[in-house]
Amino acid sequence: MANVDVTRIASNIGALNALNSLQNINKQLAIHQSRLSTGKRINSASDDPAGLTIATKMLARSEGLKVAFSNIGDASNMMSVAEAGLSKMNDILVIMRGKAEQAASDTLGFEERKAVQTQLSAFAAQIDDIVSQTKWNSTQLLDGTVSNLQFQTGVDLNENTTWSLAQDHSSTGLDISKVGTGTAVLQGNTGTTGAAGGNDAYNWVQDANGNVVSLVGTGAGTNSLTSLSTGRYQINVLDIATNATAGSTASAKYTESSRTSTLGTLAKGVADPGGVGVQELASGEGYTFKVNSSTGTSTANVVTWQIDNAAGNMVKAGTTTLANLGTAIDLNDGTNTIGLSLKKTPGTGLMTQADNFKFDYLRGGDMKYELVDAASVRQSIDVNGVTDTNGTASNGKVGFVSLDDSAETTVNTGRGLQFNVGKFANVAAANYKFDWEAVGNNVINVSTASLAASYMDKISSAIGVVSDSMASLGSLMARLDFKSEQVSNAQVNVEGAYSRIMNANMAEEQMNASKYTILQQTAVAMLAQANQAPQSLLTLFR
Repeated sequence: MANVDVTRIASNIGALNALNSLQNINKQLAIHQSRLSTGKRINSASDDPAGLTIATKMLARSEGLKVAFSNIGDASNMMSVAEAGLSKMNDILVIMRGKAEQAASDTLGFEERKAVQTQLSAFAAQIDDIVSQTKWNSTQLLDGTVSNLQFQTGVDLNENTTWSLAQDHSSTGLDISKVGTGTAVLQGNTGTTGAAGGNDAYNWVQDANGNVVSLVGTGAGTNSLTSLSTGRYQINVLDIATNATAGSTASAKYTESSRTSTLGTLAKGVADPGGVGVQELASGEGYTFKVNSSTGTSTANVVTWQIDNAAGNMVKAGTTTLANLGTAIDLNDGTNTIGLSLKKTPGTGLMTQADNFKFDYLRGGDMKYELVDAASVRQSIDVNGVTDTNGTASNGKVGFVSLDDSAETTVNTGRGLQFNVGKFANVAAANYKFDWEAVGNNVINVSTASLAASYMDKISSAIGVVSDSMASLGSLMARLDFKSEQVSNAQVNVEGAYSRIMNANMAEEQMNASKYTILQQTAVAMLAQANQAPQSLLTLFR
């Protein structure tokens, strides 16, 4: 600061010193007032260049920790959604196991097990719904596609947490249900094991002669029949006309189911008399032999007759002369023998219109079969395996199939199932058991006690899988809770360090501002006095 010499009035050094001091005070006062108004200690890079650099890095880290904390919360919420789905799934599985255990007891009948099966299928469908609907934004959480999801749970590169859930929790993934793909599916053992008469091999079976019978799913039913529902079934070959030459009356089989006549008996035709052609009855059940008229004597009883099918429609008619010697006479319709013979009981009178016969017929080279469920109840089937010639369905409870002696024959049941029968000469009466999975979703089979017991074991395994997933998920969620606390504490500490560098100490700044305000006032007063000092020299000019 320059020395003051009041004798030299060309320059007012005292006033200049006071002015310079006032300017410095004003500058300092402005700095402190700026800090007080902004709350910041550093308002420009010139205030503290090094401090600004350090504080900026700390601010970035503090903000990054805030984002990491938010990410951890989002990740926890995401996994909470998955946990809620798994928890509800576990509840459903526990109920399903109880239902399967109920079905494993023989206190339940076939229909009751079928009801349980329907309920189990609905529960499996609900599990699939849970899997498809448990998602975070567009990410599926329970379908096994969660692989190495990265949660940024720290500030720096590679400070992340990984989550994977490779288990597919759908009913198929848990192995508690199968999903149809548009065609019916057969399940069970493969190979050619089993034997005729009650074998218990599935998918492929063979008869006593080693002839393999294969089962093929075709999907939808035909001839107005619906496809089979899921369950255990059995194809029973009931009878075969045991001659490889189809059409021979000698190979035809006749079964009399009831008769009212005491005067005569129906039997299979045994010959082709006089070169007359043969046109057997079609294989079928429920035929009726009717006597329309009867004349002559007991030794030459002339009978006019007709044969009606199960629908009451006449299929054959003719006139036959019977002897009283008990000789079987092959019936013919005037053109062909029909594969049946009629024998009059010796010593009886003329046959009358009351002498009707109810009978079933199996034509030469044909096979008779039935399809039964696990309760041995016959299922409706396509009788002939195909739609009949007039385009209408031919459905019933027993099927009749013409077999081939040179190749395999395919039989369509009309219920979504075909089975292939080998060469006619190799076929024998046998039972073929199999498990059937219907077309569509959530195929479950508890139609027998043993199947229900096996399914109960599958449900137990599924419960274990879901519980393991929940345990893994819970462990990661607990880890994220710890990480959340760690990140929160780190953010507070970094924010504190940033605040000490960047933010103003308001008490200190207020004190300094008050100080410089007072100094400002004194400097102004001294500047006024300095401006008056040169006037004292005027007394020298008096």
